[in-house]
This record gives sequence, structure tokens and C-alpha cells, in this order.
Amino acid sequence: MAHLKAFNVFANLNGINKFNRFNGIRLGPIIAAVLFTLVLFYTTEFRRRSWSCKTWATCLGGRPHSYKHWDDVDPDLRVDSFEKTLHDGTVFFHRQTVENSNPETLILVLAQDADSWSKDYLSTRRNIYDFLDLLVSTDLDFTKVTLGLMTSSREEYDKAVKATERFPFARVALYFREEQKPKFAYADRHKPTVQRQRRARIASLRNYLMLRALRDEQHLLWVDADIVEISKGIVQTMMGHAGKHRGVGIMTALCSKTRAHNYDKNAWAFRRQLDESVSDDGNKTALDIMGPVADDQLSAAVPQLGKHRVYVSELIENTHDNDLLHVDSVGATFLYMRAHLVRQGITFPASNVVGTTWSHDGWYGIETEGICYLASQLEGGGCFVLGGTHHVRHADIS
Repeated sequence: MAHLKAFNVFANLNGINKFNRFNGIRLGPIIAAVLFTLVLFYTTEFRRRSWSCKTWATCLGGRPHSYKHWDDVDPDLRVDSFEKTLHDGTVFFHRQTVENSNPETLILVLAQDADSWSKDYLSTRRNIYDFLDLLVSTDLDFTKVTLGLMTSSREEYDKAVKATERFPFARVALYFREEQKPKFAYADRHKPTVQRQRRARIASLRNYLMLRALRDEQHLLWVDADIVEISKGIVQTMMGHAGKHRGVGIMTALCSKTRAHNYDKNAWAFRRQLDESVSDDGNKTALDIMGPVADDQLSAAVPQLGKHRVYVSELIENTHDNDLLHVDSVGATFLYMRAHLVRQGITFPASNVVGTTWSHDGWYGIETEGICYLASQLEGGGCFVLGGTHHVRHADIS
């Protein structure tokens, strides 16, 4: 009996093994087909957007955001478009819906080439389709939006022409502008002289795009090409503040990164309670950089500014989503501007404007870090940052 029982157990085990082998043979092609389909879906053109495995949600899903305003679009919407070369050699493409030629908001983005869209860890490189998906996530009605984009890559320009066909933007203004940018050694990229030339160039490009694309829009929104997430309702909150407070002209928000809670160090407020140290003869030794700075004190002005800056991450501590906090400088990772400020002459300075004299350049305030300095002289030109949980996230890898 013992031998018979052992035989039965062996037979049962053998049957189970055969069953498992049979199932393995049968499931193998199915698993392979599923994996092949996933690889095809995430790497071929019909997906268009990048694939991210930064989180389980994006790795397993990664579906695009849903545009929720199709019901507001006339199914017989007529669109006019044209392309021409401007006098300065820039190629300009314009698309406009005939029924709505007076949008309220102008969204602006600079994308030098395909690398400008950047990527996250454990992700493929992003592209124009990812950027449009980001704009969809704002829940803006595109029939009231103009999109302005400028690139120095013909390939990216052509992709943008095609990609923007998918959404009912009131206007699309695309610019292809070949540019001979200054050549810098990679090791020298952080030197002050190199940074100054680089930011002067960026300021010029921002001004070109902004002044070319702006028509009768009320709101301007700069979004960097390498922004990958925008908190819910942030654009609507900015526009709401602009509508309620006449003194609010420029707004930004906390920009974080996976390994940097406060990534955009160009946005800050000046701590005005300065240390008033007194020398032996009774004179104050602290340099008051909020007033005129003498030529022999210029070298000490920048370190003094750095000592008294308060960055956004500290400013918004213990604040709420409806709070606004004054800042003296902004970055442009995500930047709101009243359009009327531009019409009054406010642009991004291509040189240091703080402390400029007839004889020499200023000691601070180039590009975004000088725009609040200029706007503060105009009514409605105050600069602020959103409090609370409002934020944007920068890509991990530029």
C-alpha cells in the first residue's frame, strides 16, 4: 500500500508538472505578445508622447490628459493659416480660427531644439506633444488662448505645426529663427561673464517672441519647455488675482525638482531689515543696496544682495493657496504678466539694469531678474509669488 500511495503521489506531481509546462507553453506567447505591444506602444510614433516610469502610475498608465472643452468648439469651425518669411529671415507660421480672433491669453515658450523639452529619470525624452499635454492639464479653454513658440530647429518647427493641429487654439504663432549663438566652453558655463552673455541672449529671444506674438491678449504666460507638471488651478488663480488686485502685474510660483525643493533661484524677495552695524566713528558700515551704490562699492553690492535674499521656498512657508507674497525678482520657469505692462514698454532687460549709469553697466538685474525692477515704476507692476501648494515641477534631466 505504501508503494501504491507513493506511486499515486508521484503520478499527481507529474501531472501537475505537465499541466504547468503546458500552461507555460501556452502563456509564453501571450506574455511575449503583450510585452511586444507595450514596447511598440511606448516607443513608436503613434503614441507621440514620451514614456515615463518615474512612478508606478506613469509606468503602468501614462494616459494623456483629457481636453474638456470640445463642447465649446463649433464642429464647422473654419481655420485660416499661412506661412511666410519675415524681413529678418524668420519663418513665421500662423493659424487662426475665423470665428474667434480675440483670445484672452497668450502662452509663450522658447524651445531651441529637441533637447529643450528635457526628460525625467526613467523616462524617454519629451517632445512638443508632451508640452501640449501639459497645457491641457491646465484646463484652459484653448478657444480663448494663443500659443506662441519659437525655435531654432526646423525639425521642431515642423513638428509644432503638425502637433498644434490637434487642438482648437484661437491662434497659433510659430517662429523658426536660425541663430548663431555664442560658443562657450562647457567648463566656463558658470563664469559670470559667460552667464551674462547667455542671459542677455535669452532676454533678446524672449523679447522677440513676446513682441512678435502679442496682439490684443490680456494675459501672458511664460512656460519653460522643460516644465513637466503644473499644479491644478494655478493659471486660473493667477488670472483671478490679476482681476482682483490692480497692483498685481507679474506672478510666479514655486518651481521644484526631484532633488531640489526650490529649483528656480532667480525668484526671491529682498529682506529689507538690514543689519545696521556701526563703526568706531559712529558711521553705519552696512551697504544699503536699496539706494544708490557708489562705484567703489559695486564689488560689495552683489554679495550683500546674496546675503539678504529670501527664496520662494522660505517665503511661502505656512501660507495658503489664496495668499500672494511680494517678490523683488522672478524666474521664467512659470511666469504670468499683464499684457498692458508689455504695451507700456516692460521687456526683459538684456543688460544689468540695477545701478546703470551713463558711464557703465549696472551691477545686477539682467533678464528675468531685472523685469520687476523695471515694472515697479509703473502702476500695476507689482511682482508676487503664489502661496500655499501652488507649484510647477522642472524636468529631472535637461
